[in-house]
Amino acid sequence: MKRILVCTLVSALVVGCGGGGNGSNLESVNEETGSPGEGEDNGSVTPGDQITALEGSWKKQCGNVDGESHYDIVTVSFTGGRYTTSIENYTDSGCTTPFQDAPNPVASGDFSLGENILLGDGVTATELNIHVTQFNGADFEIYEYDVVYINNNVLYAGIESGSSPDVRPTSLNYNRPFYRLN
Repeated sequence: MKRILVCTLVSALVVGCGGGGNGSNLESVNEETGSPGEGEDNGSVTPGDQITALEGSWKKQCGNVDGESHYDIVTVSFTGGRYTTSIENYTDSGCTTPFQDAPNPVASGDFSLGENILLGDGVTATELNIHVTQFNGADFEIYEYDVVYINNNVLYAGIESGSSPDVRPTSLNYNRPFYRLN
């Protein structure tokens, strides 16, 4: 049960978002002018300070949880520097039978975008910094570091997020992307 909870939490954290719908890099937008923020430092953003290409909700379709014998559907929403995520766990590949022994966790917190980085496959992704402040209604204090890329309203996150900026992923998970809901 603990392994399922940890894997589920890591899955939720990997859902960070980035990129423009046309395959461009992520950029912040000045809330007053609605234009990209040139030269802005996105590393220490507080909720409400930025609007990004991540705004809205994204959903990862039903799929196998890596290294586990269950399946999940992950939904994440981004609004001005804050995010929420929920994971629904299932026992079958069609995601029709709920997994009774696994929680369906909900997490929330803050996020910020960092620098654009060139990955090994030639894609320019954007750093995503996540601070989980709530997990299933309890206060939480976890920081995760990921990379994200959006192409044609499809969001790709790193293979596995890191616990520090030095161990940020250097490749994307192309097997289970997120699709924009709105």
